[in-house]
Amino acid sequence: MQKKSIRPDPDALLKEAEREEVKKGKLKIFLGYAPGVGKTYAMLNDAHVLKKRGIDVAVGFVETHKRSETEALLTGLDVLSTRKIDYKGIVLKEMDIDAILARKPAMVLVDEFAHTNAEGSRHPKRYQDIEELLENGIDVHTTVNIQHFESMNDSVAKITGVRMQETIPDTLFDRADEVQVIDIPWEELNQRLKEGKVYIPQQARHAIDNFFQRGNLFALRELMLTLVARKMDSDLLNYMKAKAIPGPWPTAEKLIVCVGPSPYAKQLIRKAYTIAKDTHAEWYAVYVLPTGLTEPSGRDKVYLTDALNLAEELGAKIITLTGSDIADEILRFAREKNVTRIVIGKPLRSMPVEYFKGSPVSRLLYAHSEFEIHLINPTTETKDKEETAPPRQLSFKLSNYLISAAMVFIVTLVNTFLQRFIEPSSFVYLYLIATITSALLYGIGPSIFASFLSILVFDYFFMSPRYNLSMNDPREIVDVLVFLFTAVIVGQLVKVVKKQNLVLQLRLERVTLIEEMSKEFLQLPPLEQLVGGLASFSDETMNTIALLRTTILNDISTLTIKYVQKVIDVPCFVSFKETGGDLQIWAKSNPAVDISANDMAVAKWTSIHGKVSGAGTETLPSIPYFFFPIKSQEETIGMIGIKYDYKNLLPEQRQILGTISNLTSLTAARWIKI
Repeated sequence: MQKKSIRPDPDALLKEAEREEVKKGKLKIFLGYAPGVGKTYAMLNDAHVLKKRGIDVAVGFVETHKRSETEALLTGLDVLSTRKIDYKGIVLKEMDIDAILARKPAMVLVDEFAHTNAEGSRHPKRYQDIEELLENGIDVHTTVNIQHFESMNDSVAKITGVRMQETIPDTLFDRADEVQVIDIPWEELNQRLKEGKVYIPQQARHAIDNFFQRGNLFALRELMLTLVARKMDSDLLNYMKAKAIPGPWPTAEKLIVCVGPSPYAKQLIRKAYTIAKDTHAEWYAVYVLPTGLTEPSGRDKVYLTDALNLAEELGAKIITLTGSDIADEILRFAREKNVTRIVIGKPLRSMPVEYFKGSPVSRLLYAHSEFEIHLINPTTETKDKEETAPPRQLSFKLSNYLISAAMVFIVTLVNTFLQRFIEPSSFVYLYLIATITSALLYGIGPSIFASFLSILVFDYFFMSPRYNLSMNDPREIVDVLVFLFTAVIVGQLVKVVKKQNLVLQLRLERVTLIEEMSKEFLQLPPLEQLVGGLASFSDETMNTIALLRTTILNDISTLTIKYVQKVIDVPCFVSFKETGGDLQIWAKSNPAVDISANDMAVAKWTSIHGKVSGAGTETLPSIPYFFFPIKSQEETIGMIGIKYDYKNLLPEQRQILGTISNLTSLTAARWIKI
């Protein structure tokens, strides 16, 4: 393959520039998986090392929890004063930002990153205090446990049964210039608890029996290491893109499995899952739709959707790519994501045949790359006759061939007239007009027919001896080959262009669908415009608002159904949550659409859990509908019920339905809550 020039990624360059910005302070996080692992102790130790190097270090706020070893480390450091705030008769100590800014040390220690400040503080959260210090060019060292990051909240709640109230955005973790993991064995942490170095004895016993259970701590530790590995991988990718360094770099394991509409695709997915599990790799199931081809249909669609559904169930990220060269698209994606392994299925045909046919598998195997290629041999099975795909029928239109013959006849008439003035041997090139025109209009078949007919007519009427099909002149053989080659090449080009136009048209239709839906939603009057003119909220006003709400939600539901049916033309309905949490059906694609009590029970499950359920899913699949949630931030405000098997939807259809759901949510959210 031709090697492509690699240019630095502009977004990655910007991130690297921001990282190297000297005016802003640098953030270092001491990260632990539980209280008592030694985060503050490690931070203070590190501060002493930096002070010996001549760096101006100050202590903005450190909570020692009266641990003697930790308090001893404060000796020799410049401990700044704190602010005292009276809160309901209790004096609370908070970090004094103004004192730090006035002192302006090179680096300041600030404990407990996720702390909530007392009322009356400048910022409600300590991480906001730290952001202000960083903006003023002061480096900050801080401590935090894994359970306080927003993205980990749900996982931690499932593991420990405790939902953290003090959380910080993950963007601050991504913003950190350095993360130091404070990791000690579970046995050592347990011993520290028993010795009273974490909590007082009574609290320690309660902690050991609840939060500090062995299984909890192992799970939290794994979450911490996963989060750090993800950050390191993200930082590495940004650096590689900014410096235009081609991948992969052998860091965290990443794997892609190449999926196609094959009866053996599910076997390939299972094998890829096993490899990913054994190597602890993040993995992607990648399907490449060649440019110029429409989405698969019939049995091919079943094979593809079944494989992608299985991959999603096993934890893969589903990726759909489009390109004229399947191998190039896979390699490009692999380099972009710093993938280390590529899993592909071994072709059932011989490798020499695959190589000369230019198949994606042979291209990947012989491509110059650093990836580890896994070639999986499919297990052949005896297939029923009904599973055998019917033979493709060639389209034949007699009119196309008759028109091609008519064009050859017209060229022959022109040549008959021109032979009075021009040597007839050069007329052969005029017949190319008929051949190329047939290829442009009708494709390969009629163009090949026109090329052979042109040679025969030319030889019979204009070559010596005339009115004879002897073809004694070797030049006539060359003419036949030239005409045949021209017919095939032009016909193939026309075929590719027509398919590309078809794909472009399909994409344009999808973009137009979303654009039209957005415009129609924007034409609906916003809540503020309708309610803003109401002077007071009297009973009459509330009745007016209720009427407006009913009208607008009905319009939103009708528009949603209209565009869902453009994606998949099946019965569907839209429902929204009412104040008490019950679901109300607002619009149906057809008044005759039947919705049973069981259907609504599954819809209720979707509204509670915010996940797709119903037909073709792993949750309550026995009903005829699947339910697609309509979410506003993290809250489910309604759902779209579609009478179809979810597993039979292609990835692009799911994406479009997701976009429709998001647009519906943006428009309906405020009306639902009044």
